[in-house]
Amino acid sequence: MGAPASGAGVDAFVSYTGADEAWAVWVAGVLEAEGQTVVVRAWDSPAGTNFVTWTNRQMTIAKQTVAICSQAYFASHWCTQEWAGALAGNTLTPLRVERCAIPPVLDTIAHCDLYGIDETTARRRLMEAVGLARPQRRSGGFPGRPTPPVGAVFPGRLPPDGPRDVGMASPAPSGAVRVTDANPYLLGIHRPIRQAGTPTDVLPAYVERDADRGEDGVRGRLRAAARQGGFVLLVGASSVGKTRSAYEAVRVELPGWWLHHPADAAELAALAGSAQGRLVVWLDEVETYLDGDQVTGGTIRALLGAAEPIVLIGTIRADRHASHTLPPTTGEETQAQRRRCEVLRLADTIRLDTWFSDTETARAHTAAAGDPRLAACLRLDGRFSVPQHLAAAPALDDRWADAEQAAPYAWAVITAALDATRLGAHHPLAEALLRDAAEGYCDARRQAQAPTGWFTDALSYATAELHGATGVLNPVGAGMGVLVGHTPADYLQQQAAATRRMARIPASLWTALCDHLVDPDDISRVGAVAYRRLLYGVAVPLLRAGADAGDGDAAFALAQLLRGAGCWEELRDRADHGDDGARIVLLDQMMKEQDRVGLQARAAAGDSWAAQALIDLDGAASSAGGPPVGELLGGEGALRAQAAAGDRFATRRLVALYAWQRNRGELRVLADAGHREAEVQLVKLLVQDKNLVELRARADRGIHHAAYHLSWLLVEFGELQELRTRADRGEEHAGRTLARQLIAPEHHKELRTRADRGDVNAQIIRACISVRAGDHADLQHLADLHDYAAYLLARFLAVRGDHGKLKERIARGDLFAPRILAALLAQHSDDRLQRYGFALDGTIATRPTW
Repeated sequence: MGAPASGAGVDAFVSYTGADEAWAVWVAGVLEAEGQTVVVRAWDSPAGTNFVTWTNRQMTIAKQTVAICSQAYFASHWCTQEWAGALAGNTLTPLRVERCAIPPVLDTIAHCDLYGIDETTARRRLMEAVGLARPQRRSGGFPGRPTPPVGAVFPGRLPPDGPRDVGMASPAPSGAVRVTDANPYLLGIHRPIRQAGTPTDVLPAYVERDADRGEDGVRGRLRAAARQGGFVLLVGASSVGKTRSAYEAVRVELPGWWLHHPADAAELAALAGSAQGRLVVWLDEVETYLDGDQVTGGTIRALLGAAEPIVLIGTIRADRHASHTLPPTTGEETQAQRRRCEVLRLADTIRLDTWFSDTETARAHTAAAGDPRLAACLRLDGRFSVPQHLAAAPALDDRWADAEQAAPYAWAVITAALDATRLGAHHPLAEALLRDAAEGYCDARRQAQAPTGWFTDALSYATAELHGATGVLNPVGAGMGVLVGHTPADYLQQQAAATRRMARIPASLWTALCDHLVDPDDISRVGAVAYRRLLYGVAVPLLRAGADAGDGDAAFALAQLLRGAGCWEELRDRADHGDDGARIVLLDQMMKEQDRVGLQARAAAGDSWAAQALIDLDGAASSAGGPPVGELLGGEGALRAQAAAGDRFATRRLVALYAWQRNRGELRVLADAGHREAEVQLVKLLVQDKNLVELRARADRGIHHAAYHLSWLLVEFGELQELRTRADRGEEHAGRTLARQLIAPEHHKELRTRADRGDVNAQIIRACISVRAGDHADLQHLADLHDYAAYLLARFLAVRGDHGKLKERIARGDLFAPRILAALLAQHSDDRLQRYGFALDGTIATRPTW
């Protein structure tokens, strides 16, 4: 049926953005085949028509507006006006054509998902959504499932009636096994404590967790993911049962599916281009896959968008999840941080509590009747949870603590290993590194009295198995008899991250890390930490190595450091040898100084970026505030081609052009492709537009810059209730902004209430109020626990000009005090700290130490 006559009523108007035109046309075709009168812009909007006026007219005469919902749709200004108008008239029917967040205002409107299913199912769902068919009324069967006996799994094929279909027709990916055949210990489950009479290779009886149950529990999320693909992520402290819960869930829900456990980030990235459906991708300790730039949000989306469902299931420690997803305290965000956040935001997150609830405890007592290990753990020290007891966490804790007096050289080796891991060395630590680092953890007397064989004895103490489960340090090999190094027990890594957060790092560890680290990601991470601490003698060699290995963040940090120190010769040399970070920083400095001679020399030597920068400079001068790039560079098309070929300088110039043109659409394309500067410029325009809708959408996708500005716009518009809602659901920028609004005396009651119920941001702001009254104690305590408090305390000390307190904070490991002290000294004409950083003995260097 064609378009209706002008002025005639229609059954449906299809609202969509250009990126989803194929979906809009398909929906329109299906509805017309059912006898509906449909209007869709691709078919019915006459040339030369004002499409805003035309759209408003069609929505007025249509009985319902069918919205083709996607990330691009919710990001579109005009589409937002369309669905908002339909929502006001109660005529909106949302159809999701990709996995995307629904704006909060639409949460109460039922929507229909058309992605991840075959066409027949999609047609049926469409008919039901628009009211042309009665929804199917069919039970999926009894939802309860008896817990299988320990070690016993039904080996046959289950009926192919839904997500539990074993999918035997699926080809086996290389290295994959059936879920039922997977070795739980190779998947990452901690080996349990030994108990007389219990086989060592049999898992303890599983105590079903409350988080396993319900539609939003682990198993409910897995069932949903099995229908359309999904990423389920379990978050919790170390040794609380995350991996065991994930293992039991896939064993019950997807027993016949293939399971692939990627060895590293490269293998996971390769899987995105080759994996077929009915596959479980096992990502225990998912942060190990987020090093480098191989795994991005695009990698995960490619897996989730496969023709047949692929299920990703992973685990991550709560402290690491927070560090990857919380906004940076100072607003500085590296590309690596952005990639990690983007990946983790794509997951359906389920949190697992450390302690058993009353119902879980009751289930544990029932299960303990047949498992002596579980029964023993229920009788043990209540300082630790049952899963922690099973994983020997108390023994690990005691072994490390006792070593300080009973085996001081072992304590030195263990603590050096834990500090190295805390600084970013996540791969096995070589014995030479541990030996060299341990010296600084012993006082002069113990250093002098160290017996022959002290290191061998220390390793024996540290690697001894506790209750047959694990050691404080665990050896890692690369073949028979080939030792790569040692890794600290995960539980102790978590403990050290908390208890040694403000502990001083001895010079011996920094030197050992410089001398012995070999993994590129470890090198870049430790180099970045040393850079933040202004330990340039450590940072420069590590950042050099990271930059030479292709780490863009390391290259840019190194270039910034060299510029600050005035090391122009090395900066030019790195730029001449293809270091993009050095080229960008060098050209930026030359443009600031309007160094046309230098730019001309580089351009004459064949540096196309210098030629573009020179045209930039001349164009900006000649156009009196006009565009810095554009036709002078050969046109937008030339810049596009250069950017598409990977030219980072051309991409930066393209972003500058689009920002000057206020071209939101092109900035949006670049931002969505992961270009940080485009995101920054786009958000600036959205703030100027007061575009709360798109800022909300981008904030909900985990984009920190958007979340920050959204929180302040909500304050400007008086939308404090939305700010409270966002703060209450854990959005850090909203929480910080709300707490700052409560600093006024009339809001102190709410501030106290929030602080008393555990809101850390409220506690920090309340402590700041005490600082104004001269009491620093509360803020100093919080600064030892939370980055935001540490940052604010350093700022307070700088305002007071308190050099001594800032130096004390630096000696204790504060990451924010070094740069704040450097800026304070520079204000008083002493720029040595800014230029050269600290020497390893804690004094301010007077010349380069690298």
